[in-house]
Amino acid sequence: MPIHIAESVLGVIAFNDEGKMISFRKFPRDPVVVAGKIASVQMGTPTDEHRELIAELVGKGHREFTLESQPLVNRFKEEFKRAKFEVLIPNVAGSILRDKLQDIAEDLGFEKVDEFTREVNFILTRHKLRTEAAQRDSLIIQSIGLLDDIDRFTNILIVRVREWYSIHFPELDRLVPDHEVFLQLITKIGLRDDFTKEAVASASGLSEEESEKIAQAAAESLGARFDEIDLKSLKNACKEIFELYELRKEISEYIDGLMAQIAPNLRAVVGSAIGARLIAIAGGLQELSRMPASTIQILGAEKALFRALKRKGSPPKHGVIFQYPEVRGAPKKLRGKIARALAGKVAIAARVDAMSGEFVGDRLEAELKARIAEIKRKVRKKP
Repeated sequence: MPIHIAESVLGVIAFNDEGKMISFRKFPRDPVVVAGKIASVQMGTPTDEHRELIAELVGKGHREFTLESQPLVNRFKEEFKRAKFEVLIPNVAGSILRDKLQDIAEDLGFEKVDEFTREVNFILTRHKLRTEAAQRDSLIIQSIGLLDDIDRFTNILIVRVREWYSIHFPELDRLVPDHEVFLQLITKIGLRDDFTKEAVASASGLSEEESEKIAQAAAESLGARFDEIDLKSLKNACKEIFELYELRKEISEYIDGLMAQIAPNLRAVVGSAIGARLIAIAGGLQELSRMPASTIQILGAEKALFRALKRKGSPPKHGVIFQYPEVRGAPKKLRGKIARALAGKVAIAARVDAMSGEFVGDRLEAELKARIAEIKRKVRKKP
């Protein structure tokens, strides 16, 4: 006759075919501990109570057991060679515990089991949400990696297109540093003979003065002649680059949506782009939340830090957070203080996002702006 084993907030309990309780092992009456044990079982890891109960039953001569979890059955087959384990869903124990939990609790002297169950389920739900968030910040990490790959490949193609078109109109490379405008001029105008002042202004949106310079340079250019066949291949390359620009925009919007779900406080403090990159460098939101502000301040500047340590130079004052406008645009003597203030708020935001999920981003952002204003004001007051 098989013994049926199942677990609940009460502990691990064994029943026979008639539904009689054979033996049990209670869980501690701590909802956090019980939630941890149930979460472990859900992930396929047996508790000490499972092992103790089965060892006792095997010692009494029982050799056949059923459980409602295949991973647990697999583990016990390895640990208890003399016994036979099989999966049965539902088994007698599970059915009884689900239908008569209150009665079983009274038999075991467990009061207020409904209230205790709610506490355990609340903790399990929070744990599940955190686990899902941890899985979703893997999406952020992969998306940031894709964004970097797009940027790297786009830059390679742009350099190639500039060098290619410079054979025909070399002066344009110097006159138009903006890549997108450069590509638009090639795509919409093409041959340098068609670079009139009006055509340049219409295709690029450049000022009248800039358009005049480009048109004049085209008229006096010493570049080689291109025909339509040459231009067609070049325009196709430009088209591919524009598609990469569009893909980059879509990925950026996707990252912004992920940040709004996973790290809304971090997004409010530093924005989606910087926040996502901090998560990616740290290896996840949980990892970022465990870092002190001093480490967050220089995330992304590890090479510079190691170089400074090796050469006994000054360590970097900021890493990725240098991209934050108030840090990047500040006078050099203020960047360290502003970066330190920003890193402190980032640390708080990451911890709130990782632990409680409460939205305090607006308050953190307001406090950060007030602190930056104070830093700037103190500097202005100095003689």
